[in-house]
Amino acid sequence: MAERIDTSGLTAAFKELREDLHKRTARRMVGAGAKVVREEAKRIAAAAGLRRTGALLNNIVMKRERTPEGIEQYNLGVRHGRALGKKAEKKLVVGANGRIQTRYVNDPWYWVILEVGAKPHVIAPAKGGKLLVWTQVPRPTQFARKVNHPGTQATPFLAPALENKRDAALEVMAQRLEAAIKKANKA
Repeated sequence: MAERIDTSGLTAAFKELREDLHKRTARRMVGAGAKVVREEAKRIAAAAGLRRTGALLNNIVMKRERTPEGIEQYNLGVRHGRALGKKAEKKLVVGANGRIQTRYVNDPWYWVILEVGAKPHVIAPAKGGKLLVWTQVPRPTQFARKVNHPGTQATPFLAPALENKRDAALEVMAQRLEAAIKKANKA
């Protein structure tokens, strides 16, 4: 495991900053650090061959969380499902239960399976269903009462990105803080 950086100097320097600049500076610092980690996650995912349609790489994002306590927090993850937004291309499909459902085109819903893997499990028909039906090109359509899925090996890209770029993210955050302190002292 990598050696941890001492952030006490960063905390002390942040306290030197004027009170009215704390919120904006903290947001910029944390955003800059998150951007470094996000770019590393995209690089790792691309290097691992996780780029088929590009949906996964395009949707690795950082999202700012607002907290009432004044804590600046960015979450790094993969945008999927409804979070793709209003501009995402949608199509209507008939679900297993016979109801019409909305599906998003290029939705990387599978990202968590790639990140942590999946244990071996049994796939059975939906409640009330008798058979599973699937098609694999070039084979003909196949039917089964159940399928024993062997599981999926994890191909993590978010956790290694944080491990690889922790020090670089803290360094970028320190640079942003130094720039804010210099700018505040000029004014």
